[in-house]
Amino acid sequence: MADKLDWLGKHLILLRCLTLNEAVDNENYKIRPDLAEAFVGVSGAEEMVYKFARLGDYKSACELLAYIAHRRAGIWWGYRCVVSLAEELLVNPAVDRDIAEIGASFDVKVPDFAKVEIPKTDPAQVEQLKAALEDSKAKLAEARAKVDPGMLKFVEDAVEVAFQEFKRVHGIHPKDLLKKLASRVGEDPYRIDRKSPLFVEAAKLKAQIQAARADAVDTIKAVIPPKVPAHEKKLRDNALGAVYRWVAAPDEVNSKACLDIGNECPDTPAGLLSLSAFWAFGNLMPGGEQVIPTPPGLAANGLNQTLLMSSLQKGGTRKVKERFELYFNLGIDVLSGKDNWEESLAANKPPHETLNPAPAPPANGKAPDEIREYKRWKPESERGGHENK
Repeated sequence: MADKLDWLGKHLILLRCLTLNEAVDNENYKIRPDLAEAFVGVSGAEEMVYKFARLGDYKSACELLAYIAHRRAGIWWGYRCVVSLAEELLVNPAVDRDIAEIGASFDVKVPDFAKVEIPKTDPAQVEQLKAALEDSKAKLAEARAKVDPGMLKFVEDAVEVAFQEFKRVHGIHPKDLLKKLASRVGEDPYRIDRKSPLFVEAAKLKAQIQAARADAVDTIKAVIPPKVPAHEKKLRDNALGAVYRWVAAPDEVNSKACLDIGNECPDTPAGLLSLSAFWAFGNLMPGGEQVIPTPPGLAANGLNQTLLMSSLQKGGTRKVKERFELYFNLGIDVLSGKDNWEESLAANKPPHETLNPAPAPPANGKAPDEIREYKRWKPESERGGHENK
């Protein structure tokens, strides 16, 4: 989608922390040692966010946004990101690998580029070698005929003396050795005896490993039940529904609902976001006689981890870096006031309830534009204007 200079004059207004010191002191934001140099000379939180964006480090930009964002707006931002992930998975669902397939085979798979084809016998070359051998025999016979018989016998007797000495030392006559070697020319030089003790013990070890693997698979499957797609979708929708209601009315009732539903699926982006909404309420004991404040940075860290978990999800149409760039764009829209929950409330259309299976992607494998594309943030040098002041 083309950038129509919508970023000109855009400011982040829904912030809890305006400076980096406030983010560190009030929200427990940690400046990573490997990024410390980038913070030199920067004091404003918004300025640092855009600096990360100019550097192309959208992950760090999103992380800082999570800690400085107004909590209600931050949860809405997280909601938008999780919904965008759901849109991706409609186009390209994740496929979980059956644990029973892991380590099921010990067969080594040699890639095509590493395979070596055994050379085939060339009949013409064989005939050529036979002809050369017959020619050598004929020349040898011709040479022997020209030599004095007495001298030839003397040489042959001397050679036989040497051969007998060879036999005494090595236990075999050289001529017999040559015959033995000639008889093995046609044998496989790499012949493997599958009945050797090495292979017998290897087979026993393989059987033991397979038995242990099967036992481990049975144990894991007994402890971790298989996923049921319909149930997973129901948990996701329940969590997103709870988050949406909390954003619309962040009160004790909706906070408690986010806690209960989030605890059902805390290992999913929607479930963790639901818990983050509960933490963002600020009271760990809603409905109690006493207010127990949420520890500094807990809600921000939950939101940050929600974005990280979403970016790492299998399937979808984007890679990790592309997702963080999208999440950054969504965050800027939310925290600048361009995107909020009022429009969907007025239309009574929660975004997560409007998710429908996307049309099949075209033959080139690209996802539909309305899922794949999103307006990209551009630094000032590429926009021809200044939006960060």
